[in-house]
Amino acid sequence: MPAAAPFLSRRNGIPLPLPLLSLLLLFLANAAPVAQAAQTFFPPAVPLAVRSPVFNTWVDTRAGQTPVATWPTFWNDQKARSITGWAGYARVDQVAYHIWGSPTPGTAGTWLGTEITPTRTIFNVQAGAMNLTVTFLSPIEPDDPVKQSFPGAYVYVEGSSTDGRAHNVQLYADISGEWVSQSFSTAITWSTGKTTNAAYHQVQPSTPSSTFTDMPEDAIAWHAVPVNAAGRQSIVADDVSIRPQIAANTTGALTLTSDLTGTTGVVDNNGKFPVFAHYIDLGSVSSVTTGQAAWAVGVQRDPITTFQGVARHSYWWSEYGTLAAGIDAFMADAPAALTRAIALDNSILAAANAVSDEYADVVSLGLRQALAGVELTVSPSGKTGGFNTSDVLAFMKDTGNSQRVNPTEGIYALMPALVYLNASLIGPLIEPLLRFQVASAAGYNYALPDLGSPYPSVPGNTVNNVAVGVEHSGNMLALALAHARGTGDGTILGQYYPLFQTYASFLANNTFSAAQQTADSREAALAQTGANITNLGVKGIVGMRAMVQIADAVGDRAGAQAYAALAANMTTTWTARTLFSAGASTGLAWVYQDGSSEGLMYNLYADRLLGLGAFPDSVYQAEANGYTTSNTYGVALSSDSNLMARSDWTLFTAAALSSVSSSTRDTLISGVHARASSNATATNGTFANLYNVQTGRGVAQGVSPNGFGTPAQGAMMSVLALSTTNKTISVPASLTHSSSGDSSSSGSSKSGSNVGAIAGGIIGGLIFLAVLGLLAWVAIRRRREYEANTEANNSMVDMSVGMGGGGGGSVVGSQAASQGYSNWRPPPSMPSVAATHVSNASVPTNGTSASAYSSYSAYPVQEQVPYQPYQPPYQQQPYQPYRDEYPPQPQYQQPQPYQQQQQHVSELAYDNDRPLSPPAMSTVASSVTSSSGQNHGVGAGVVGYSSGAGLSEKQRLALAYNERDTPANSSTNLLIPTTTRYDAGPVPVLGPDDSASMHSRTRRRNVLSTSTDAMGSSLSGASSGGGSRSQTEELRTELATLRREMEALRAQTEAPPTYQSVS
Repeated sequence: MPAAAPFLSRRNGIPLPLPLLSLLLLFLANAAPVAQAAQTFFPPAVPLAVRSPVFNTWVDTRAGQTPVATWPTFWNDQKARSITGWAGYARVDQVAYHIWGSPTPGTAGTWLGTEITPTRTIFNVQAGAMNLTVTFLSPIEPDDPVKQSFPGAYVYVEGSSTDGRAHNVQLYADISGEWVSQSFSTAITWSTGKTTNAAYHQVQPSTPSSTFTDMPEDAIAWHAVPVNAAGRQSIVADDVSIRPQIAANTTGALTLTSDLTGTTGVVDNNGKFPVFAHYIDLGSVSSVTTGQAAWAVGVQRDPITTFQGVARHSYWWSEYGTLAAGIDAFMADAPAALTRAIALDNSILAAANAVSDEYADVVSLGLRQALAGVELTVSPSGKTGGFNTSDVLAFMKDTGNSQRVNPTEGIYALMPALVYLNASLIGPLIEPLLRFQVASAAGYNYALPDLGSPYPSVPGNTVNNVAVGVEHSGNMLALALAHARGTGDGTILGQYYPLFQTYASFLANNTFSAAQQTADSREAALAQTGANITNLGVKGIVGMRAMVQIADAVGDRAGAQAYAALAANMTTTWTARTLFSAGASTGLAWVYQDGSSEGLMYNLYADRLLGLGAFPDSVYQAEANGYTTSNTYGVALSSDSNLMARSDWTLFTAAALSSVSSSTRDTLISGVHARASSNATATNGTFANLYNVQTGRGVAQGVSPNGFGTPAQGAMMSVLALSTTNKTISVPASLTHSSSGDSSSSGSSKSGSNVGAIAGGIIGGLIFLAVLGLLAWVAIRRRREYEANTEANNSMVDMSVGMGGGGGGSVVGSQAASQGYSNWRPPPSMPSVAATHVSNASVPTNGTSASAYSSYSAYPVQEQVPYQPYQPPYQQQPYQPYRDEYPPQPQYQQPQPYQQQQQHVSELAYDNDRPLSPPAMSTVASSVTSSSGQNHGVGAGVVGYSSGAGLSEKQRLALAYNERDTPANSSTNLLIPTTTRYDAGPVPVLGPDDSASMHSRTRRRNVLSTSTDAMGSSLSGASSGGGSRSQTEELRTELATLRREMEALRAQTEAPPTYQSVS
């Protein structure tokens, strides 16, 4: 296996600038504080030290709480069980003021306001005669994996006197053992040390355990200060002993004493908490600078996890041999780290403020928690005893939503932040998923949803998750391309190209399957367990479009052409079933062919970000048309999501629509900002991404999923990520997959086969069997037509037109009428139904998963396996798939071409878990006038009929699958079929009992058929993958002759009927 690509520098070759304005801002930031602008952003919690899933501390601001008198808590917000004891004091002229954390003892400083930037949270506090600025910095170092992976954060204090005079100033900070255990009874051990640059304490459980839910039970927490800080005293003591010493109004130098004599204890010893403190005495000063007052705090675990039997260690271990060495370097870097952070903040905020002030706020709140979800790791180097920096893998906890590791939908949501900061970070996140699937014996032909659970365990996921296969396969293809285009490194594309081919094949087979669901279906609060979600179709199309570029990058030109044909076909089909007109505008349905449904089509974002061109601007404009109004806290995910929203998907949608409607973009951002800025009691969480758009209320603490602290908030960078530039992808020569054969062949040169040599030996038998089958088909067809026509003469057929090419027909019926869509019609730009079939499109394959698809139609029958839903232990409300509504089919056996030709189209009506197939029938007529005078176009239309009516076979062939019962208050003239013409491609067929349930939210009947043209095209495509040119041409000639003979026989057995209106 080739070595993983090294960690690369800036994402797009454009370093973050530090122009003259930034230098001026940097100067002002380090000068004496000036009057602050009025605060306008009030999150319910603000980040203090947020660097990893286990080093993630916030302070609550709800219900009037202020940071100067509120204990910080862990991200999960479970109060008494998750307090991370952290106290800060400023003694000014012998009076102690608590300036963060501890509400007692001492006097609370006067909190003046809070400022939030992407890397910093800044409290402005008045402590007596001193105006102080307390800065909590969680570094974001995207170009330096050592610095980015080191689990440390800084606290800086600076300020000046209000009267310009000198005052006696001392500063104090401590942390408690609560950082390393959720249990007060946990035994802990501590020590104190010094290095060249740092004095530090460290504390850890006496008996570490790698089994935990949120707060770590196997970590080391440390607290450091510059070793040469003025008047420094470093001490370990009980909180009830040491803090009163700080608060005492004593004069002269203060000497701290400890009541502890050993180095062990418990987190809470009957109300006494051991704390690890550093004290600085600045003496008489009129100002304080960050160079004089800085602390560092951190929480580190080692190893991070074990993956495929190998312990994975945080990347920084490759640079520092010990934790003490890492702390020493981190403390020495404190001044430079602040300078870099200010430069990064200025660069990001300049771009974000150009969008809007509200957008800058949500970017500032979300970026730290996004990056904190990712832990960069390396493997040990067996030969040297060091670490292998060419083997970099990253692991992400689905914080706030589950205990899953590297969930693809979570990485997908995080993607904009990684693309903007450094796309190199995407590769280490997706490669563990790819490695595991390659090594797994499960053999699934779709992308795995995650690496298992619970974090920090990485057992891998071998459960059958076929019901969400489209979701995760689309995610992985988009992420792989985003990594390659952002870095120019195509190593992953080449190395895992055969696996990507299986993902693409799965998308071709299943994108329109009613059995497929979104990842959101596993969040009970969102209620997204319905079928036929159009946004999931976008995911499949985006994945297929990404595969076009992946194939092209690795040199598989024929594969790229075939994938492009499939993607175009899929887009046309999707548009025909999703785009609708209501009045003078168009919109997008959330459920196929249901104009009353609506939702955030957030998967369009990947099309824009990756520049795939899968959808035209008209689709984006249609989506933007649906957001003319908003609730207090924005727009719900969909019309059936119980008024619940996800802020990450909202920002995806906002960014996707920014090029066609900046007003819609700003409306969506404003809703997210309103909720992010609401610190009312009713709202919950550390920037949770899941909440009610009317009340702002989130899911309660302790209930999973609730979205607290989720790295999915990397989606806040969605708009900014669109400004990044792409690099030319370079794939190592040893990993290229050059094409063989012409564009109709499948796979790469490594998977080609000598089809021509085989075809010559079997073509005669195929032709003979096909002709025999055709004769039998003709005889059966004539008999069925006679019986069906006899039955039809005894009944009257009430047919109503829907989705006609000429417009005007009702598609969503009475339900749509009740929603204000009484004049629902396809927009003028909708393609003809016949155009939705690409007869020559074939699915490329690597030769190992041929059973996963059929090459005989653009949208083959789905391969089904028994569905075993993934139910992780964290889920309090187990995910219940629509297993009863969409029962799995027996495993599909790929038919021989002549067998498929023999089967009559009326026998190819499948149940509701089959893929939705593009209609391919055109009817020849003008328009039909109803009794009310309304015109109904029939051109490529869908004809409705009453339940129980007897239909001839020709009448059935005239009916497309997209029918709904006619509203009770409308009537139409009877339509009698006289001729029908149907083109090559899937022909939908309905039974007389289908109309009542056709557009049911929980049941759809999808149909599939094939024609002689499709069969011939598929045979032609299958035959051209190998052999000599003369053999190929001979085969094509024989197939063309066979096709003409079949057409001639068909012309003799059925006259092309049309429809006419009779009174």
